[in-house]
Amino acid sequence: MVELLIALAISAMLLTATMVALDASFKAYADSAEQASSQAATRMITHRLLAMIRTSTAHGPLEPDAAAVPPVTITGDTLSSNYVELIDNKGYLIRVEYDADKQELWITSTPPVGTSLSEPLIGGVTACTFHNERRVNEEGLYVLARTTIDLTVQPGEDATLNLENGAATPIRVVASTMPRRVE
Repeated sequence: MVELLIALAISAMLLTATMVALDASFKAYADSAEQASSQAATRMITHRLLAMIRTSTAHGPLEPDAAAVPPVTITGDTLSSNYVELIDNKGYLIRVEYDADKQELWITSTPPVGTSLSEPLIGGVTACTFHNERRVNEEGLYVLARTTIDLTVQPGEDATLNLENGAATPIRVVASTMPRRVE
């Protein structure tokens, strides 16, 4: 009878240890899946923005604007802002803007005739800055030479394990592109 009780106690400890390990592996899988999903979404949005900038015309901002909130600042020939504007191949005015209060990146599309449509591109954005390097074209006008996007996204709370002290690693993407020359 004593041997049976000892065997039951050992079996119970082994099953408990197995369940703890299994629970930890499920949580680690959920963390990895959320991180991968956030990284994929961030990369997809970044590639979409780069393609839009590369294939569009009439980019902005190209002038500093102290009245904008936050202000558009200039250092040398590079303007820094929380938005970028462009005109796509259909003539739509596109504005991609970081809303710090909502922690979202928004896109507003305004057709040549009609009503504007605004929608979020991605949530969990903790920082986003567009750096527009400008140059002077043959007609003496400022045009976009290069845009750099600096985007930081915080994965959702599902990506946090208790053993990580409750903080998922933010995803930072810095990407740069030049518009095609249409001159």
